[in-house]
Amino acid sequence: MATVLLVDDSASARALLGVRLRESGHDVIEVAHAADAAEMARDDPPDVVVTDLWMPGISGLLLCRLLRAEGGTMHVPVVLLTASDDRRSRFWAHHAGAAAYVTKTEIDRLIDVIADLTSSPRTRPPPASLPQASMTSRGTVQERLSQLLDAALFESTIAGEVRALSQKADEVEQIFQDLATIASDVAGYRWLGLATAERQLPHAKAATRLFVHTHDALREAAEREARDALSVPHPPERRKRDESDAFIVTDRRAVEADWSTPPIVLPVSFGTTTMGRLALAPGRRGASHEDRRLVQLVAADLGGPLRMAALVAEARRLASTDTLTGLLNRRAFTERIDRARASSDNGLFPMSLLLLDVDHFKKVNDTIGHDAGDAVLQGVARVLSGIARRSDFVARWGGEEFVVALTNTAEGGARVAAERVRRAIAEAKYALPAGDPISATASVGLASAITPDWRLEELLGRADKAMYSAKARGRNRVEMA
Repeated sequence: MATVLLVDDSASARALLGVRLRESGHDVIEVAHAADAAEMARDDPPDVVVTDLWMPGISGLLLCRLLRAEGGTMHVPVVLLTASDDRRSRFWAHHAGAAAYVTKTEIDRLIDVIADLTSSPRTRPPPASLPQASMTSRGTVQERLSQLLDAALFESTIAGEVRALSQKADEVEQIFQDLATIASDVAGYRWLGLATAERQLPHAKAATRLFVHTHDALREAAEREARDALSVPHPPERRKRDESDAFIVTDRRAVEADWSTPPIVLPVSFGTTTMGRLALAPGRRGASHEDRRLVQLVAADLGGPLRMAALVAEARRLASTDTLTGLLNRRAFTERIDRARASSDNGLFPMSLLLLDVDHFKKVNDTIGHDAGDAVLQGVARVLSGIARRSDFVARWGGEEFVVALTNTAEGGARVAAERVRRAIAEAKYALPAGDPISATASVGLASAITPDWRLEELLGRADKAMYSAKARGRNRVEMA
C-alpha cells in the first residue's frame, strides 16, 4: 500500500479519484490547494504525489518544480493530471520533472503508473541532510516558490546569453571575451579558463588552446593554474609571451586573491562531440552553490557557440589554405601580412622573407609518381610549420615553392632561421604511399627589409633572385639577396 497525496482544486475530481485509489489499496490524503500540499509533503513526504496540472494560484507544474527543488521531497515522484492530452501540457510536464503525465479519463492507467512508481523502495535522504528552513505557512511556500521562479529566470537568462555568443562573434577569442563579461557580472573568481582543440593542418593532431580571464596582477599564476586544471601542456620556459598558445584577458573584474580552493572543471560538449573544458577558480571563500551552478549552465550551452566558431574557422581555412599542404595559399599569405602590418606598432619591421624551392622535384614526379611528389610537398609543409613561430607566416607559393615571412626578424636572425629550415628539410625523411621513404633538399633565397616602409613585392622579387642563385650554385643552400 502506498501513501498518495492527491491535489486538485475540484472536490468532485478528488472524490472520484480518491475512491478509485483507495479501492486499489492506497492510503489517500486529499488536498485542495498546492500550497497546503507542499507543506504536508515537506513535513511528511508521501510515496507519490498526484496533482492536477492547472489550478488557480500555484499550479501543479509549480508544485512539481517546488518539490523537485526541496531536499526532503526531491525523490518523491509526481504524477501530473490534466483534462486533455495536449502537446504543450505534456511538454511542460516533462520539463517540470514529473514522473508521469496522465489524463483524468485514464484512471486505470493512473493506478498502474502509481503501482509502478511505488513497486520498489525509494532512497530518501537522512533527516540531517534536509534543508533547515521549514515551510510552515502559506507565505513561506510562496516565498520559496518566488525564489524558485527567480532562479529559473536567472538560469534561462544566463543560458540565453551564452547561446547568443554564437550570433555575436565567430572567433573563439571574441566568444571568450564576451563570456568573461557575462561570468564576471554574476560571480567573483580568481580566474576563468577554457581549453579548446583546434586543428591547424588537415589530418594533423588537434592542438589545445588555452583561454584565461584573470586579474591584472595574477596573469602568470593564473595561466599556470589553468594549464594544470585543464590539462594543457606548459610551454618551454624560453618561449616568448607572444608565442604562447594561451589567450589571456586581464582586467580588474576578476578577484585579486592570492590563493583559491580547487577549481570547478566541467566538459563542454556539442551533441556527442567534446568541444573543450571549462574551469572556474573561486577566491578565498571557496566555490559557492551559485558558482557551481553558473559553471554548469555555461558548460551546458557553450558548446553551440564553440561549434559555430569552429565551422566559421573551417570555412575560412578552406578559403585561405592550400588544399594539398594545409598551408596558407598565395592570396591569403599577402592578405594576412597586410592585416598584421596594419595592426602592428612597428609594421612588423625588421622583416625578412624566405622563398624556397624543392630541388629536383620534377624528377620525383617523373620517376616515382605524382603521389610521391604530393607526399614530399606535404612533408616539407610539416617541416616548415614545425619550425615557424606563431608570429611567422608560412605559405605554399605555387608548385614546389614555399614562402616564409619572418616578422620582427633582422638579417642576422634570418640567416640562422634560413639555415635551420634548409637543414631540417634535408634531414627529414618523407614517407611515400608506396615504397621506402625518400629524402629531399631545397634551395632557399633570403631577403631582408632595409627600411620600415618595405614593400612585400620588392622583398619577394629579391628573394626569388636569391633562390635562383642558390639553384645555380649547386642547390641545397641559402643565398642572400
